[in-house]
Amino acid sequence: MNRHMRLSLIVCVVVAGTGYGQNDTDTASSMTLKGAYAGKFLIGAAGDLRGYSEAELANIKTQYNILTPENCMKPQPIHPSKDQYNWATSDALVQWCQDNGVKVWGHTLGWHAQTPSWLLYAPPSETEGTAESEAPQAEAGNRRGGRGGFGQRRMGPPLSREVAMNNLKNHIMTVVGRYKGRITGWDVFNESIADGGDGSTENLRSNSWYQVVGPDVLTMAFKWAHEADPSAQLYYNDYNIEQGAVENKGKHASSMILLKRLIAEGVPIHGVGIQGHWHLDTNLADVEKAITNYASLGLKVAITELDVTATGRNSGAFGVSRGNTTIPAENYQKQAKVYKGLFEIFKRHSDVIDRVTFWGISDRRSWRRGQDALLFDGELQPKPAFKAVIDAASD
Repeated sequence: MNRHMRLSLIVCVVVAGTGYGQNDTDTASSMTLKGAYAGKFLIGAAGDLRGYSEAELANIKTQYNILTPENCMKPQPIHPSKDQYNWATSDALVQWCQDNGVKVWGHTLGWHAQTPSWLLYAPPSETEGTAESEAPQAEAGNRRGGRGGFGQRRMGPPLSREVAMNNLKNHIMTVVGRYKGRITGWDVFNESIADGGDGSTENLRSNSWYQVVGPDVLTMAFKWAHEADPSAQLYYNDYNIEQGAVENKGKHASSMILLKRLIAEGVPIHGVGIQGHWHLDTNLADVEKAITNYASLGLKVAITELDVTATGRNSGAFGVSRGNTTIPAENYQKQAKVYKGLFEIFKRHSDVIDRVTFWGISDRRSWRRGQDALLFDGELQPKPAFKAVIDAASD
């Protein structure tokens, strides 16, 4: 049997062993993730599907019931210049999902990274030098594939607030309108809160939309997305916003201030996405408290970009320690324990959690490649963490 056929058999039947010292994985892997949590919340994965093998596509159909495009719907890839939209990859993804009974979650309409400069800045004049007109680099937080910052290196002065807002409105109305009725919901704005801060303010980032337009860019973006597709669920999405929840400090406290402001302004916001880029020492108490705090605001909660690194650190930003290149076997057991603890929390709060999405389908298809952060290894074989997640559904 050749390698391709073997991988297809693993995914379609889902009965392969792990190779991680687990003797009872066969029993767990006879179940699927979406089957184990049916009636509780959706189970998702992220990917653009371009170049995926038949085995990888089969894995998605078998295990997941919602898909988030990893990069192709971000502003820069889908709308690189004012009069140019790149629809091919996004259209193909949405059609494949429709054909195979998989829902789609849109990601993302507004962000400080992977955003083309024309949305916010005038083009440089012919006489401007490159050094003076280079776009500022994205703050920490640019990650998960593709270029960070702005899509063009050279740019002129900021556009007026009115012009920038009109550009964003047209972008949102066009993109959301194209997929109206075909996409379940959208991450309207992504990662608006800066790292650091004492939690006494919203602590919005100091560049990009927040510099050119101001804090109400979020307010208007949600309203435009709702106008373009009134049936779509609309979420604010960010990383590390669970941190400090137990003590109501730091980034979590800032997120609560921001969300309360949006709700008070009558923004059509339905939920908040906790990205969930975690590691072996993640504070599970903060995770659970953040879920209950957001629920207290009348919001749904989603875990939108879940991965738990088996070595090194993890967050939504680049620059964290990647750990040892050789991962000890016991780390996979620790990883399984963390995953199980997380899903026990998610199950307890399934009344407010609508979906849990993994950021990738395997350790090969992961922005944390080399840290073995997902449930399936590079050969699509289930790891101890897969069994732990399945077990958590029935415990």
